[in-house]
Amino acid sequence: MRQRLRPVIATVIGLAVASTLLGAGSASAAVSTDPPSTPPKSDIVGVGSDTTQDVINLDGPTNRTSGFTINYNNTNPDAKLWAYDAFGDPATIVTSQGCAPITRPAGSSAGVAALKADQASGDGCIDFARSSRVKNPATDGNLEFVPFARDGVTWATFPRQPGTKRFNAPKNLTTAQLTSIYNCSVTNWNQVGGRNGQIAAYLPQSGSGTRSFFLAAIGVPTPGGCVNQPVGFPENDGSAVPVADRKNAILPYSIARYVAQTKGTSEDVRAGAVLREINGTKPVVDKKLNPGFTSSFLRQVFNVLKPEDMSDPDFQAVFAADGYICTHPRITQAFGFGQLSGASCGY
Repeated sequence: MRQRLRPVIATVIGLAVASTLLGAGSASAAVSTDPPSTPPKSDIVGVGSDTTQDVINLDGPTNRTSGFTINYNNTNPDAKLWAYDAFGDPATIVTSQGCAPITRPAGSSAGVAALKADQASGDGCIDFARSSRVKNPATDGNLEFVPFARDGVTWATFPRQPGTKRFNAPKNLTTAQLTSIYNCSVTNWNQVGGRNGQIAAYLPQSGSGTRSFFLAAIGVPTPGGCVNQPVGFPENDGSAVPVADRKNAILPYSIARYVAQTKGTSEDVRAGAVLREINGTKPVVDKKLNPGFTSSFLRQVFNVLKPEDMSDPDFQAVFAADGYICTHPRITQAFGFGQLSGASCGY
């Protein structure tokens, strides 16, 4: 546990809009939510998942939809909250003052591994990890996965011509059909009710929580050789798919992240990608995550903590059931996530 000057008593009012973004005219402009300077070790610093980085970093043009105008750090807590993006420049970061440089953790698994390594070293340089995957008992030790919101994962594709509503892929795929695509027993859209077109299946980088969740949901532990798995391929990013492949592409996509990109609360990198149905259920209803989406493709998202920090009042003020995140569900909803019921949020 870190040494704190005093317990924090936070009266949380709402969500921030970074001053540099208040007048932003384009939701699709690149946004970095890294700390503006290296935080002191007395602050709470996190790394990890791309899917949840915006809502946890408390940044972006969110007051347009959430109604909140100031963030947790503006309440002047003793320990402020910071988090580093999963991708960005520089590739090497110093998470807290006096810490050694590390490679920026890109995704859930890399973030959790960095937190576990920090726990083992006792350096106190990383305090939490963002994760869109569940705990893996074989690799994650005694780290605590604290849920804070609901998400879902579906598949996305692109129209044959940008801006049109004609697709080579069908509107709906079953779980079995998704399995067949990612184990490469199906390789053409006309085999699953679509038009003739060689399927270009994509997966994000190996540390992605969205990747691991999606593969588990479709029962494909090892993707087939036809699947494109470029090193560093980001999750929930249609712009990363080569233009030549888009009309036949398929990639997993966080529903919450897609909704946030649509609303402009997260950087819009859809590049024309459109979410599609699984087992006849729509991923989005009334511009929100459909709580009735196919249950095996719904998930919780987490902030991962060292158990020794969970009794610290500074951490409780942020991550506990009565802390900042869980008592302000409109913030997570502004980023497309669904609210967890009752005592499911926090700890």
